[in-house]
Amino acid sequence: MKKFLLMVGLAIACIRGFAQQQGGDSKQFMLIVRYRTDAPAPSAELMKTNGEHWGQFIADVAKSGKLVSGLRPQQTGRTIAGHDKTVQESAYVGDKAVVSAFFVVKAASLDEATEIAKKVPIYEMGGSVEIREIMNNAN
Repeated sequence: MKKFLLMVGLAIACIRGFAQQQGGDSKQFMLIVRYRTDAPAPSAELMKTNGEHWGQFIADVAKSGKLVSGLRPQQTGRTIAGHDKTVQESAYVGDKAVVSAFFVVKAASLDEATEIAKKVPIYEMGGSVEIREIMNNAN
């Protein structure tokens, strides 16, 4: 699993070099990619093939001008919760799933963002993608 995550990280690190700007009436959507922590370890062949699929997915979205950004958080972190702000020394894991990456894409609608999300290779590994429109609170 560590090799798979490393390959995904390397693919995401290449995003900024491929990303293109696109004008128009597009909205921005976050694709939150999760993998299951209880999934069986994939074979070396599946990891290699999946890594290639990640590279192709990222390249295709970038070439289409729909890719704004892509990031992969470290596996370690802290979670703070509750009124008393209890600190837990781990990243948040819900439903035995953890965030492995997230992308910001441009799309005219939630339906278009969904079509982009359906192409994310995480499904080959039993993962999931959550799609959410981004609201800009900074302006």
